[in-house]
Amino acid sequence: MTLSAPPRQRLMEVNGGCWEGLFARLGPDGREIERFPTRLLVTDQDGTIEAALTYLSSGRTVPMRFSEPPAAMQISTAGHWSLGIDRTGPWPWIAELCVAHGDRRRRIVLRHGVDSVDSLTYAREWRPGVTDSGPDAPLIASLQSMEVDGESATCWSLDGNVEVVIVHHPTQPGPVQVSLTWQVDADVRCRIERHYSPYGLLEPLPAT
Repeated sequence: MTLSAPPRQRLMEVNGGCWEGLFARLGPDGREIERFPTRLLVTDQDGTIEAALTYLSSGRTVPMRFSEPPAAMQISTAGHWSLGIDRTGPWPWIAELCVAHGDRRRRIVLRHGVDSVDSLTYAREWRPGVTDSGPDAPLIASLQSMEVDGESATCWSLDGNVEVVIVHHPTQPGPVQVSLTWQVDADVRCRIERHYSPYGLLEPLPAT
């Protein structure tokens, strides 16, 4: 796939079909609050994409439908994607990032208040028949303060090979950058970044 392929095509070629999953919601201290198994079915029928997420414990299904990817959805050459608001500011916001490699995906939903993280939901997803379940024990993320390009950041380490980095600007409310990186093995690294300008506007994906 190349960037010349329509975003819709890039999204569906990698992410379409059925995914089983295990979601773990973590509090701002990085400790698991709850977890729930899911099944996601992504279909394209009569020009409409539907992503229907079923919570297996309750049987409740939540659908999302669109004819074209939303304007604020960014899709990389490899089919990784992020979704969220098109600008940041002094208000709470949600960002969702997803990376995929073959029959497996890693996904996060970050809920951020005006000043700090409210919760981070981490999902391991896999194709039916693939063995890739979550940890047996409650998940605890390793949180580390760091600097990215001179700006303060927090790194959430998950499963030993997944990192979420949240970057803040000293004078701007809310994060200016959120990235999800999955080191699949020594040779394969999947990454997607959602980056905002100093004025809070969503920046284009970097060229790959």
